[in-house]
Amino acid sequence: MLNCFRKFKGGKTERCTLKFSYLGEELNTAKLQKLVETHNTKNPPEYALKVKGSSNVEIPSTLMTSFFLPLVENIKTKVKQLFQQAESKGEGIDFIFMVGGFSESPFLKNEIIKKFENEKVQVLVPRRPQISVVRGACMYGLNPRSITSRIAKKTYGINTLTTFDPERHPEHKKVVIEGEDFCEDVFDPFVRKGDSIGADEIHTKTYCPVRTKQSVMRVIFYCTDKRDVDFVDEEDVHQLGELCVDIGKPFQSVDEKTVKVTLLFGSTHIYATATNREGTEIKNCEFKFECGN
Repeated sequence: MLNCFRKFKGGKTERCTLKFSYLGEELNTAKLQKLVETHNTKNPPEYALKVKGSSNVEIPSTLMTSFFLPLVENIKTKVKQLFQQAESKGEGIDFIFMVGGFSESPFLKNEIIKKFENEKVQVLVPRRPQISVVRGACMYGLNPRSITSRIAKKTYGINTLTTFDPERHPEHKKVVIEGEDFCEDVFDPFVRKGDSIGADEIHTKTYCPVRTKQSVMRVIFYCTDKRDVDFVDEEDVHQLGELCVDIGKPFQSVDEKTVKVTLLFGSTHIYATATNREGTEIKNCEFKFECGN
């Protein structure tokens, strides 16, 4: 079917031939003819199939279009969203590059050109668009540094406590710890969705406990599809991992119990490290870095 679509142009009188390379007991010529007849009795004439020879079925343009138009419409919707994102950032788009095996389709190419190409935007398709993906994968396999940056598909951060502000924080989030008002479940972002992240880019923040007798600090990592989020218990916020770090003796001051949290964005994974002030306790974990938009 994919080979049919690669040749299909969308003409009203165009008909595509689906070739069955093997017919056996489960699907022989007689059964194929019967299936086609059943299809034709249940569908309008413009969807009628024809059996050609012993193992080929001719598909009309209207039926071929119905197979792939929903997918093509989804692609056009996604491209439109990318245009809107670029416009919201004050960026212009001059070219649309179509790559991958699906870009071989004349029908898809024509639909993208009709929808988006104008005096400002040009649609470009290489002679063998499917090779672009294979070549890119090979280049990355041979040299991972060939990709210098990625766009964060999600927002990444950790769960923290912060001084309670009645103008910004809801009352039910207020907790009183050793006589001070704090807001709990605060999402402190390291990277936001849509940010460009360079290879081996490092993000570091330092945190201190709020309890004087605290001897262990839990660092819990979260991600979300939202760019802006306030609390870790909001909808679509998910926990990624957790690190527990020894931060010292109970009698030490809060300032002596700081923890440095570092996120290293290497390639397809994020490497997280939490280190106490003395450097005697270092905990590491990693999780997948979602990239794309």
